[in-house]
Amino acid sequence: MAREPSVVETIIMNWLSVLFDLVVITLGTLTMGYVIYLIWMLFTTSLHHFDVELVLHQIVLIIIFLEIFELLAMYVKEHHVSMRNVVELGVLAMVRKIVITLDYTEIPWTTLLGIASLIFVMGWIYVQERRRVTSHEEFLIERGRK
Repeated sequence: MAREPSVVETIIMNWLSVLFDLVVITLGTLTMGYVIYLIWMLFTTSLHHFDVELVLHQIVLIIIFLEIFELLAMYVKEHHVSMRNVVELGVLAMVRKIVITLDYTEIPWTTLLGIASLIFVMGWIYVQERRRVTSHEEFLIERGRK
């Protein structure tokens, strides 16, 4: 049987929780600042020299950082992160790596098979998460708001 935490332990846990929230808010602020910087760099480099590959790279990178910001904001609001969002971020990062940065002529077939397997597993997890009804969605369905 679990014991009740002492008053000191409760106070320490509350302070650590507040400190953790401050760290997450700081990371979210830095992430959004970096997104603004990336958008500015995308705009200025596109005006001087337009390179399609570089523009695609920067756009996908901006989307990845926006997903990271969304995860941080979700944590601050709800104190948990949806597995669905984490998988979306992982799939997006893999797509960026595969489509934009890899040179397929220098990669052995075993590595390509591993990457394909990883994408398959992440896709399967994503589909399973999309099928699962969350408690918030159940609440909305019960109240007739969805």
